[in-house]
Amino acid sequence: MEIKGENLLFLLGAGASADAGIPISSKMVEKIETLLREHDDWIPYQNLYFYLKSSINYSDGIFGQFSEAFNVERLLIVIAEIEKRDKNIMYPFIGTWNIRLLDLAGNNFENVSNFKKLIRKQLIEWVGLRNYESAGYYQAFSSLASEIGSLMKVFSLNYDLCFETIVGKEKDIELGFTKATSEWHYSNFDDEQGKSYNLYKLHGSIDWYIEKNKLYKSERPEVNPELIFGIQHKMTSVDPYFYYSAKFREACLNDTKLIISIGYSFADDYINAILSQAINARSELRLLNVSPLFCDEKDKEARKAFEAQTIIGRLNLQNPDQLIFEDFFAKRFMTEKMNKNDLSSYIGEPDD
Repeated sequence: MEIKGENLLFLLGAGASADAGIPISSKMVEKIETLLREHDDWIPYQNLYFYLKSSINYSDGIFGQFSEAFNVERLLIVIAEIEKRDKNIMYPFIGTWNIRLLDLAGNNFENVSNFKKLIRKQLIEWVGLRNYESAGYYQAFSSLASEIGSLMKVFSLNYDLCFETIVGKEKDIELGFTKATSEWHYSNFDDEQGKSYNLYKLHGSIDWYIEKNKLYKSERPEVNPELIFGIQHKMTSVDPYFYYSAKFREACLNDTKLIISIGYSFADDYINAILSQAINARSELRLLNVSPLFCDEKDKEARKAFEAQTIIGRLNLQNPDQLIFEDFFAKRFMTEKMNKNDLSSYIGEPDD
């Protein structure tokens, strides 16, 4: 089937940039735990971290969610809620803070705030590559744009600059920022002339900053960039996040025929709700999930079936055949399979 740019929608998760050397969230947790054991700046927060992690896991277990992944985003979400203290919406209903937390949090919860700053600073270092040679495989998006010849949409959950740095060398990307002022405005996406991609960064970017309640793009990574953690906890009517989420829903429900999910863990409830609504409403829509299986060859089929069932469950899919699972790392998929002919072969027809 002949495909056009509006038929394709890319959803990039952390796994899309893992081959470039940016650790996925679970790897970040491992690195944080190493720092807490070995680095002088981190060691004072070791017991606070143990308390927070065990409490999050305990909360999951109460509801029978023993396989729920613990990651750096969940840690930061919990820390942000604790930081609110008496401003937390649940504060009037809680008799007192846990005694152990009070012991570890410090005066005015300063240990909690300082620990968050350490994590954010380290996260920005991991995400902000010094050079982008290792992300060269993103060039496949440039090649695809030349083949397709019309505007495509990319929705990214990542904070890194891999896409705009590599693809931006050859193709015109719309990021939503006015060139003259570097200020974000939704109307910039209205002009599609000569552009290859609209890039919507759903969780922010390491080169975004807020000044006088306006969003700007910097020439380099910011010390304290505009990022959000866990959109299901932060979803408000604030742009650009509300606008980006609305555009994602609109694209899924209208012209898109193939959603290419690369390195997404299906852990974001808000994204999953949009995907579920769109796929169950449109029999011609296909979801191509690109993710490595991490198992021996003899176990591949069983592992693939398990992963597929997990995704089907999280999205509550009525027709499992609309999910296509590809056992690829992002780099290999982009360089070997992300072309017009291969992507066309994944597209289905209504009521197939």
